[in-house]
Amino acid sequence: MDPFALVLLGGLVALILWVWLLGKHYPGSGLEQLGLRTAREITENREALDAEDLDQMLAAHNARRRARGEQELTVADLELRVIEDISDQRRRQGAYTADRELDQLLEATNARRRARGLPERTRAQVREEFGRGSSPDA
Repeated sequence: MDPFALVLLGGLVALILWVWLLGKHYPGSGLEQLGLRTAREITENREALDAEDLDQMLAAHNARRRARGEQELTVADLELRVIEDISDQRRRQGAYTADRELDQLLEATNARRRARGLPERTRAQVREEFGRGSSPDA
């Protein structure tokens, strides 16, 4: 084998070994050296900032409530309020979806009834036959 090729191959192996050892024993990580953060660090930082924001907003809200002479709220009170709002939103969404489905079903049924020469059915007739359902306009 050519001595020049041996020197190049030896130099390449030495360079790879040096880079590996440097990475293995240097404190910190390569991401830190580049000014980057891991996904875990980003998530933890975001959660800490969210918790700080919540504390600040709750303190400001409670200061206004104290000024009006109302009882202060806790984080648990706010979480309960959010859960109730989400539950109410889902209930209303379910009622709206059921109402839309009834309209679509009634439209298809009435189209078939018109084609056969039968009178169309109304929402009131359907609700009387199958029950009121969840729509408030019955």
